Amino acid sequence: MASPSGDRLDVEDYVLDEIFSEWGDSPPIADSDNDTAKSHNSESKSLEKPGKGTESETTSSTQESETMASSKESETMASSKEPETMTSSKEPETLTSSKISTSTVVSLNDFQQLSLLERFRPGYLWVTDLTKQNWCEQQLFYAFTIPMVALVEDTPVMKAGTDYHLARELATHDVVKVDVQSSEDIWAVKMLNLHSAVSTFLHGGNVAREVPVFGAPFNENILVVGLIDELRFDPLNYTIDLNELKTRQYSNLPSHAQKKQHSFQVSLYKTLFDDLVKGRVSKQFMASSLRIDLQKELGGSIREHAEKQFVEIKTLNDLMDIIFHKIQTLTCISQVFIEYVHQESKQTIGHVEVEYDVSEVSNLYKKYVQFWRGNRSAEGVDIEEAWKCQRCDFNSVCEWREKKAKEYELKNKQKNKRCK
Repeated sequence: MASPSGDRLDVEDYVLDEIFSEWGDSPPIADSDNDTAKSHNSESKSLEKPGKGTESETTSSTQESETMASSKESETMASSKEPETMTSSKEPETLTSSKISTSTVVSLNDFQQLSLLERFRPGYLWVTDLTKQNWCEQQLFYAFTIPMVALVEDTPVMKAGTDYHLARELATHDVVKVDVQSSEDIWAVKMLNLHSAVSTFLHGGNVAREVPVFGAPFNENILVVGLIDELRFDPLNYTIDLNELKTRQYSNLPSHAQKKQHSFQVSLYKTLFDDLVKGRVSKQFMASSLRIDLQKELGGSIREHAEKQFVEIKTLNDLMDIIFHKIQTLTCISQVFIEYVHQESKQTIGHVEVEYDVSEVSNLYKKYVQFWRGNRSAEGVDIEEAWKCQRCDFNSVCEWREKKAKEYELKNKQKNKRCK
C-alpha cells in the first residue's frame, strides 16, 4: 500500500529560472553519449525545486531531468494513483533567505580567484556535475567558461528519454504543483518528496521513484544532491535495491567508458542514501550549505501538503527532524542496477548489476572535489579515450587536446630518431 498523498511535489519553471539567474548557473553540456536519462539542467531544477524530488535528469546518460506537471496549483496529473507530487503556479514573493545575491559588485580579478564551486555553483554540487566530470573534466570546465558554445537544444533523442522517464514515474505517483514563497519552501518540497518515498516503504509499498538524496560524501564537507530513478523495497528480506534507468537511441549496450560513468553515478546515489540512513547528514550542515533559515515559517501551501502526508510542521527544521528520524529506520541499499532501455521499442537491452567499490568511488570523488575547490586545473581524457574528442563541441579550442597532440608528436619524433 502506498503512503497517503505520496505524489511528487513540483514547482513552476519560472521560479527556478529566478533562482538560477541569481546563481549565474551555466547552460547544460551536450550529451556525452547516446543514453538519454535525466538532464543536468533538470537535475538542477529538481534539486532546487523538488520536482522529481530534487534532482532530475533527462538529456543524456549522465544527466538527470525533471518534467513539470500541469500549471494549475495542486492539480493532480493522474487521478487514479494515490501518491502525488507538488508544484506551484502562483508567482512567488521574493526568495530571500537562501538566495546568493549577485548584486554585490565583484571585480573580474576577485571573481577569477574564487573556486569553481563559488563561481559556477550555488555552494553545492549535483551528482550530474560529477558524472560529467567523470566523462571529461576539461569539457565540463569549458561549458562553464565558454557558455555560448555549450548551449544545446533538446534533441528528439533527449525528449524521448525524458518522456519515458516521466511515464515510468507516473506509473507510481502523480505530480502536483505547489505554491512556494521562499527558498525554504523549495527545499521543503524536496524534503516532502523524500518523506513520501520513505513513507511508501514504511507503509508496505515496494517501489519509490524520483527519490531526492543529499549529503556530504566521504567527509569532504561539500553538499551533493541527486535524484534516484527508482528504489525497490523487499519487506520480507528488508532490503532496498537501486535501479537507474538509461534510455538509448540504439539497441546495444553502451561503451566501457559510458558504463564506467554510469557506475560512478549510481555509486554516488548509494553513498548519499546510505549516509542518510546512517544519520551522517546534519540539519546544521544543510542550512549552512544552502544558506537557508531552518526556523523560518513555511508557506501555507507547503504545510497543507505536509498535512496530506500526516505531517504537522511549521518550519523546515520540524520537517527535517521527522524525515531524518524516519529514514534512519530503513536499511542501506543492498544492490545497485542499471537498466538500459531502447527508446523506440521500449525493450530492455540489459539489466546490469554494479559492484559498489567504496574505495574506488571515494578516491575518484576526492580527486574531483579538488578541482571544484580550485586546488588543481582541469584534466582532459587519456589518449585511450581520445575518441571522445570527436564528439565534443570544444575540440577546436581545447588546450588539453592540443597539449596531448604535441606530446604525442614529440614522442614520435624521439622514437623515429632512435630507430635511425
